[in-house]
Amino acid sequence: MNAVTKEKIEEHLNLVMSRIIEKRTITEPFDKNEIEKTNPFGFRLVPIEVWKGSKFERSFVTSLGQGIFEQIAKIIATGTGAEAKNQFIKEIKLNTWQVEQIDNILQKQRTLKSSKNIIKVKTIKEELNLLKSLEIDRYQNISVLFDLYIRRPDGTDEYYSFKTVKPNLDQTEKAKKEILRLMTAENAEAFFALPYNPAGEGECYKNIHSIPYKLFDMDNDKNVLIGKELWNKIGQDSNTYDELLNIFDTVGKHCIKKISKDYFGLNKIDVLEIPKKTIQ
Repeated sequence: MNAVTKEKIEEHLNLVMSRIIEKRTITEPFDKNEIEKTNPFGFRLVPIEVWKGSKFERSFVTSLGQGIFEQIAKIIATGTGAEAKNQFIKEIKLNTWQVEQIDNILQKQRTLKSSKNIIKVKTIKEELNLLKSLEIDRYQNISVLFDLYIRRPDGTDEYYSFKTVKPNLDQTEKAKKEILRLMTAENAEAFFALPYNPAGEGECYKNIHSIPYKLFDMDNDKNVLIGKELWNKIGQDSNTYDELLNIFDTVGKHCIKKISKDYFGLNKIDVLEIPKKTIQ
């Protein structure tokens, strides 16, 4: 990433985190009486800091998806010289057999029971071979929605469906439906995008979450991008993921102190310092 892109990402992170901190400390401050009212037994068993931390975490995790990852991805893509848009709606045309077959594929996959005898889920590429072979002179217009659209300088189109790192079955199915519909209709790249691997970068995703395996070949499908592979693809550079972590480190220095003081009311905290790399 160039210096301008890094600066824009840092500014965006600071803005989002400032809003979260303001909401939790000023506009909607933590109320321990509300916890006692809604969870009278739990309130009496654990320190109030547990409930206070949980409240902040919910705001933070929600903002990660809605206000951070998707928009940062747009900033990174734009920094490569590409055109990028969030919440991009695309109008496509499919014949009725293709529409029905996509629905059939998804319905069959999501209802299969776990068993050693289940046929392994096909990759998107393998499923497209069947879908594109279906022909009939009845068509319908369909809108597909992607969280990020990128048009590269060479005219290549990329579409990304960002999901929480542990998506449920409905979220996974919705993403795959949009991908299959788009790639059946057009010669474009579309991806199931998870911002990081909750099992740990480089580890087997299934070790921590298996639900998406009902619909995607998570380990082999090139249309599934997780963590480092995702960010390096968007940034068109093998260093993008590591550079992004460095930016989060930089912003975190200020945020951790402010949250500890303004939200938890701690004047002094002992934080394990991880060596920080400065943004070049």
